[in-house]
Amino acid sequence: MLALDGYNWADLDVWQSWTQVFGRSYDKLCALDATKPVMIAETASGGSARAKAAWITSAFRKEIPRRTPRVSIVVWFNEKKETDWRVQSSPASLSAFQAVAAAPAWNG
Repeated sequence: MLALDGYNWADLDVWQSWTQVFGRSYDKLCALDATKPVMIAETASGGSARAKAAWITSAFRKEIPRRTPRVSIVVWFNEKKETDWRVQSSPASLSAFQAVAAAPAWNG
């Protein structure tokens, strides 16, 4: 297994989509081996409730399947540290995460 970590620092730095956080690193990592699956060993998004929920939805439903399709495991950094990275930081982000977790592509 190959692995990466990365964050959308949002309000603490610059807002970045999943693709902006992982795209180039994913390409370089996959060039090391053409068949091994990819794990995101640690990730999270900061930002407002609505923005974080949109980031989660876009990442898991659109960007991972289209841009980083070898990603098969994602570990969410669920801590309140530099910012509130937790999926339960708002009802909107928790709902988005629960919807993704219930989707057949991720609960299998």
